[in-house]
Amino acid sequence: MEDGFLFKIALITSIIGLFGMIFFANEINPREVKIKDMNRGMLDEDVTLEGVVENVKQSSKGSTYFLEVTDGTGRITMIIFDSTAMNLQKGNMSINSLYKRKVKFTGKITEYQGQLEVVIKDASSVKIMV
Repeated sequence: MEDGFLFKIALITSIIGLFGMIFFANEINPREVKIKDMNRGMLDEDVTLEGVVENVKQSSKGSTYFLEVTDGTGRITMIIFDSTAMNLQKGNMSINSLYKRKVKFTGKITEYQGQLEVVIKDASSVKIMV
């Protein structure tokens, strides 16, 4: 095959792929998981989980929050960094208002000192469920 012809096919395929990504970007959501189903094979994966905030702690420096969340299958720590906490407060939601509430979180699974944790992506990744 001629190089120019192959180039045109590759270009058209790329353009179609880009339009497909733009069109379906809002339709792609992190998968919903239960805490018991999370494992080290899921490190760096974005997930959504729903649970009750059982405890809220603040780091000694005050810039990071640790939320212990249970969903009936297990317990996990959710990490909220200062920038996300400030954005939550701008939206009239304080970290402490999450205590004993059922909340839906989206974040990235990480590991710290041998324990799995979920780092919250941003303020829009925290939704109080009614």
